[in-house]
Amino acid sequence: MPSYAVIGASRGIGLEYVRQLAAKPDTIVFAVVRNASKSTHLQAVVKDAKNIHVVEADVADYPSLQRAAERVAEVTGGKLDYLIHSAARMEPGVHRGFDDYSSMDELDADFITSYKINALGVIHSISAFLPLLRAAPTKKIVVISTGEADPKFVRKSGTAHMTAYGMTKAAALIATTKYAVKLQDEGFVVVAVSPGLVDNSDTVGENGDPAGHALFEQLSDYYSKKLGVRVEVQTPEQSVSAQVKLIEGLKPSDNGLFLKHTGGEFVS
Repeated sequence: MPSYAVIGASRGIGLEYVRQLAAKPDTIVFAVVRNASKSTHLQAVVKDAKNIHVVEADVADYPSLQRAAERVAEVTGGKLDYLIHSAARMEPGVHRGFDDYSSMDELDADFITSYKINALGVIHSISAFLPLLRAAPTKKIVVISTGEADPKFVRKSGTAHMTAYGMTKAAALIATTKYAVKLQDEGFVVVAVSPGLVDNSDTVGENGDPAGHALFEQLSDYYSKKLGVRVEVQTPEQSVSAQVKLIEGLKPSDNGLFLKHTGGEFVS
């Protein structure tokens, strides 16, 4: 019975991973969230599912992830096949550039908070669950990344904004690559995956975020003009469906790569 731990499962891509993986036959899915009682969209998914376990942990709080791993081990007998890290800081001010802060102190605080979640959070998650992953035969780690972490994409798309998000996700991409190198001789496949432009506004808050939906449409037009090709906005269902197929086909030669959700290396 394949086991999956999805870190950051309260909304958007992480939530959709839980939904789709739990729908597969003979799977067990651990939805790791910071606050289970406030994860209303996840609660709706879990209500009718018998193979989903909700576990609380904060990626910025390593001991909480260690406790989460212990709870997973109690259910699986000390093993975990797949770790999918989807947690990220996507605050309303995510699109701010360097000059959009009232002071350097405000910039510093925002960047440090983003770094703890987006970069250190990846290290915390992998480290906490690594003993369980080592004990299973599958040994697959997937970290959800973004084109904004790639310097070539940033130059080509001309996105000087999204500074804290892009820079800290770039750090997460390097951390993922470092783990791939560190674990390659143990038979691991560790990859970063760009999900594409995914509109997760329907699961922001309890009732969704119409303004967020409009923003994704604007981003689609912006990227399309800058990149010279149409960048389609996807639903979480569309993106994760392709990602699940990608993950199922991961092979040793993929270790350490930054992949597109549709397959192949991410190329800006």
